[in-house]
Amino acid sequence: MSSLRTYLSRSAVAILACALIPSFVSAQETLSREIWKAGDMAVTVIQDLPGEMQASIFSGPASEQEKLKHFNDGKAEAGINAFLLRTGGKIVLFDSGAGSLMKSPGKLPETLASLGVKPEDVDFVLLTHMHMDHIGGLLQEDKRAFPKAKLMVSKPEFDSWLALAEKDPANANAAKVKTVADVYGADIQTFAFGDAPLPGIKALDAVGHTPGHTAYQLTADKKSLLIVGDLIHTMPLQFALPDECASYDMDPPKAILARKRIFEFAEKNGMQIAGMHFPFANAVGTVKKDGKGWKFQRSQ
Repeated sequence: MSSLRTYLSRSAVAILACALIPSFVSAQETLSREIWKAGDMAVTVIQDLPGEMQASIFSGPASEQEKLKHFNDGKAEAGINAFLLRTGGKIVLFDSGAGSLMKSPGKLPETLASLGVKPEDVDFVLLTHMHMDHIGGLLQEDKRAFPKAKLMVSKPEFDSWLALAEKDPANANAAKVKTVADVYGADIQTFAFGDAPLPGIKALDAVGHTPGHTAYQLTADKKSLLIVGDLIHTMPLQFALPDECASYDMDPPKAILARKRIFEFAEKNGMQIAGMHFPFANAVGTVKKDGKGWKFQRSQ
């Protein structure tokens, strides 16, 4: 079993690449659409940036020939998504996109504006994890992008990145987390897995991709949506072959177990799932067991 030290030593090499992966392409348009509604909860997917994942970043037990069957010329559509939740008169974001950390700036700010949401309107930002393509949008020139928001993240995720920042100040991702910590200060709240950071939202253990990777279960009127973070980096490959991992997974064995456990949970309970790297057109759907993997069925 990989230790926290193993997580962090891997991250020092891999995480900057996660934020700057060249296969993400420039945004052509601003995209958002409502994907789920139950009770007083309404969720909108926002495509911060479109893009693609390269087959070369994935490894696992599948042969190269078998793996490449799930790609088109060695690439598969992906993207960077954030999710906007309106509930109980509050505005909640799940992740914040890449901000200005990619070659093309993320489109979250202008998309929020098109939805009538000002930066100061955001009450909470819940993080699935703290890779740079998920926290970049929290900052504008190292200042708060959301001046009144409470920032919520699992304690193991937050603590591990701060520990790495102390141990290795040259690590770009850890340095960015340290900046976020300094800027948001007392407005950062940590939680344990199983906690409800907000009413109707439960934090689920999805550790593996990062030391505190979190999935969120939103529940209202006996319906649930799972926001699964980075359990999936490319849909065609990893639903069919869930033992394949991206190089960004800091503990691949745990990432595989988390992927399988949460997909089984979703299927058993008839829950929809949504992910940060799902293509915009397939941002939400259901899963059904199919041999060694799953089939994804788009909901909208």
